Amino acid sequence: MPKRTPLKFTLGDIQHAAVSLLNQNPAPVVTRRLMREVLGFSPDDPAYQKVKSLALASKWVSTLKQAQLPDGSFGRFHTQDTKTKTAFRTTEEAIDRAVALGLEPSDKVLVGVKQYIESVLQGHAEITDWMEKNDSFPVLIKHILAGRLAQIDPQNEMLDPFWEYILEIARQAFSSGSYRLEDEVNAYLHLSGIHVPRGYLISQYSLWILSSRYLPPHIEKTVVDWVWHAPHGIGYLGVPFTDPRPNQVGYWLRSMNVLARYPSWREIATGTANTIWDQREQNGLWDIPGAKIRSIDFPLSDSWRAHVRRQQDLSTSILCMLRKFYEYT
Repeated sequence: MPKRTPLKFTLGDIQHAAVSLLNQNPAPVVTRRLMREVLGFSPDDPAYQKVKSLALASKWVSTLKQAQLPDGSFGRFHTQDTKTKTAFRTTEEAIDRAVALGLEPSDKVLVGVKQYIESVLQGHAEITDWMEKNDSFPVLIKHILAGRLAQIDPQNEMLDPFWEYILEIARQAFSSGSYRLEDEVNAYLHLSGIHVPRGYLISQYSLWILSSRYLPPHIEKTVVDWVWHAPHGIGYLGVPFTDPRPNQVGYWLRSMNVLARYPSWREIATGTANTIWDQREQNGLWDIPGAKIRSIDFPLSDSWRAHVRRQQDLSTSILCMLRKFYEYT
């Protein structure tokens, strides 16, 4: 059995880097994320409560609050309405922005979104998206909604039937001993009578749903290994895990955080994590000189006019991801 590659950084190293960053007096959103996600401050800690209040009143969180509709959505859920000018193209984009800004499931924005998704899945409300003209859309849009629910509330009981369905898809897709697209396509035909020619198991939605419950170890490891080596990474994110372009860093971090929900990610991603750790600059922070980061994940600070703010934002997102290698310690 090959020897496991050790991490080049310890939990103490990550926390020391977080403290050093906090000493630079970063933006409240950055401070909140470091205190909660890296340093493990208690939600009831007075110092954390003070920072949380400042973060919730910050520019970008205020933009989220102002854009949210009374029903908890941000307009269309999955498909953009190009005729309407809105702060966020879809409700999904707003969810990703909220997560990037460090909002917790108990914060009002995500509470409202969660309740909206639950209402749609229960049949009490409808999304306003244009319905795609194919037989798979009515099934897949429910899994898109369930995937987002699993992202922000993985313990939600409404996820049970979706998890069982995706687990069966995974079993059939790997029934030959390795993944075969034709086996996944046939699984949808047998279970729902729909045609999904490009598959859906590798989508972020299916992966969120699968991660919401305990998976048999052999299935969990098989799925993670398959996704990790996929040429285009996770569906809807489209970034390879081992060789992303600099401007894809937001999508790459989001992809890493999806797989971080699976235990075997810690082993398969060790080499990549070590490479990232080695890419710190002399000041202990990360940067992407000259590259425009194209994703809803940034900025965290109110402005990037000061170069150090970009470094602080990127470094915070990386530290929060690396902390997950020590999630159970």
